[in-house]
Amino acid sequence: MTLLGLIALIFGILGVVLTILQNIWCWPAALISAVASVAEFYQQKLFGDMALQIFYCFAGIYGWVYWNKNKTQKFIIAKTESQKIPLLMAATILQATLYYVLLTKFKGDKPLFDAILTAASLTATYMMTKKWLENWLVWVVIDGAYVLLYGIKHMWLFALLYLVFSIIAFYGWIKWSKTVS
Repeated sequence: MTLLGLIALIFGILGVVLTILQNIWCWPAALISAVASVAEFYQQKLFGDMALQIFYCFAGIYGWVYWNKNKTQKFIIAKTESQKIPLLMAATILQATLYYVLLTKFKGDKPLFDAILTAASLTATYMMTKKWLENWLVWVVIDGAYVLLYGIKHMWLFALLYLVFSIIAFYGWIKWSKTVS
């Protein structure tokens, strides 16, 4: 158990719970978790996950500013339009292919697993920014797969964190489902 892993765990869970509650403090909590995760993933040679956490740092800053700027507007959740699903899948496959090539070149550990999950996470993040309900179900699958990856790597705190993320994501789907007309 590392201190960085513990910080990532606590603030990661807090960030997701606050997102479900549509509370602006989700962004700084997620930022703290992402910064702690960057160092941990670098040490484990999970460069895709490390790059994803760096992206989350920038996304966290953007989200914090965007939500603050639009705090008086209603939070509208919609279902993903069915014609967008093949585009989302194609974008994820293209990203995963590119990331696999890069991660292999940089000698990352578990490059295929890392590339697929990194690409899928970026797609799910895009879906979340659009406030599409199904983003939560995509996160359930992604987070479940991360539990497996981190178990293989013996990164038990991160495996626990992503198990909790998967459960919370399912709860997020239930909660947001109640607000879709």
